[in-house]
Amino acid sequence: MATRLAEFVAEELWLLIGVVTFALVSLAGIAGLEALAGAISIVGWFLLTPLFLFWGEEIAALYVGDEEAASDTDDAEPDALEELKRRYAEGKIDDEEFEHRLERLVAVDELPDDVFARGSSTETDAGDNRREREYERES
Repeated sequence: MATRLAEFVAEELWLLIGVVTFALVSLAGIAGLEALAGAISIVGWFLLTPLFLFWGEEIAALYVGDEEAASDTDDAEPDALEELKRRYAEGKIDDEEFEHRLERLVAVDELPDDVFARGSSTETDAGDNRREREYERES
């Protein structure tokens, strides 16, 4: 439940604040309370909405008291390098295995973003040969 609340605060609360502010400003304007409508719009649109739009993740982390809420919510799986460091520190892998996996992680990070993208059916033979060479280097 706390995770769902933190995600709501981090990602969608700013929109709810904007909509509620619009409704309250409209009602106050219809009731003839222009000063109140002005105060509501300043607090809602110019203070709270940008606050939650730009710093919603940090506010969610403070509210929930969880550092993971401040990280990217799209990044559900842990960072591979952090996981590797953790396993090495716990003694689950030895020095040689750590260094081997670290080299592979660094090599993958240095590759262009489109290397792992699926190609179209009209790829050239040069592209296929390049993939075969990359596969041989990894083996």
